[in-house]
Amino acid sequence: MAFDYYYGISSEQYSFYRIPKSLMFGDDFRELSLQAKLLYGLLLDRMGMSSKRKWIDNENRVYVEYPISEIQDDMNVSKKKAIEYLKELEAVGLVMKKVIGFGSPNRLYVKNYVVSQHA
Repeated sequence: MAFDYYYGISSEQYSFYRIPKSLMFGDDFRELSLQAKLLYGLLLDRMGMSSKRKWIDNENRVYVEYPISEIQDDMNVSKKKAIEYLKELEAVGLVMKKVIGFGSPNRLYVKNYVVSQHA
C-alpha cells in the first residue's frame, strides 16, 4: 500500500494520546511494559472526559470509569492482558482502583506522578 505525505495544515488533522516522556524514559518506570504505558495515556485522555462529566468524589479527586471490556477493545488485547496492564500501573502507584460493586464499573483514580506527596 502506498501512503501519501502530509501537506500544509493537513498535518494538524488528528488528535493524539499523550504519554509523558518521563513515563516512557524515566528510571522509575523502566519496569512498566510499553502496553501499560499506553494504557496510562488512554487513562489520561479519559480524565478529561471525567472532569467534564464532573466525575469527582467527596475528596475532590477525579476518577475514571473504564471497564476491562473497553480496555480490551481499545487495546485489542485479551481480558487477561488488560487486567495485567492495569495491575502493572497499580503496582507502581500510578492507578488506584476502587471497587464499587452492584454491577457498577470500578472507579480508577489516575495518579499524578509528577507531584510528590509528603507525609
